[in-house]
Amino acid sequence: MIVLGIDTSGYTNAVGIVDGDKVLADFAYEAKMDSLQRIVADIDATLKDAGLALSDVEGIGVGLGPGSWTGIRVGVTVGKMLAFASGKPVCGVPTLEVLAFTARDGSRPICSIIKVGAGDAVYAACYHPEGDFLDRIGDYYVGDVKGLTGMLTGSTVLAGKDVKEYARVIRKESGTNVKAVEAAPGGAVVACLAAQRFARGEKDDVLSLTPLYLKESTAKAFVNKYKRGHA
Repeated sequence: MIVLGIDTSGYTNAVGIVDGDKVLADFAYEAKMDSLQRIVADIDATLKDAGLALSDVEGIGVGLGPGSWTGIRVGVTVGKMLAFASGKPVCGVPTLEVLAFTARDGSRPICSIIKVGAGDAVYAACYHPEGDFLDRIGDYYVGDVKGLTGMLTGSTVLAGKDVKEYARVIRKESGTNVKAVEAAPGGAVVACLAAQRFARGEKDDVLSLTPLYLKESTAKAFVNKYKRGHA
């Protein structure tokens, strides 16, 4: 199944295409201030690089965040528009899950981390890898880095941007054995995770699909919402 993946949760437009286990294209285009203006052109450039037209795409995956408030909306909106116009299925994929998939290291649990604006607040989620699949462990987390220590048990991989500093803080705070792996959202990974859901006969409603916005006061509202098999 040919799947187009899009993630605009950060300061890049990540666009990728997979066909089954094969990556056909995977690019990250800088778009700090003009993500909306550029994303359509970036998608077109990625399709051309793969030698495909939009009509060849059989499904669309979109990164749901958390991340940049404006950026997330751009990717989700464009993905929904493409799915609605083409009649193709769409699937939302949490960006924290994308980071975890990128940083898989055998059977070690993975804690994905995304910085929240200024200060030391972060978004985070922990995952347990099972081959090419991930199961989320517990709830999404919003809070300071030190608070993450209560989520980590045993040897854990930290995945995300600038996670070496987070690893230093966690080791100092709790002595937990953590490995830092720099990771960024990739369009091909979004496409791959969406393809897994399509293969299980799952998809999201194109009209009701919304970004994953997490705030400390509302994080618990998302408990189990995007667990494997229950999106």
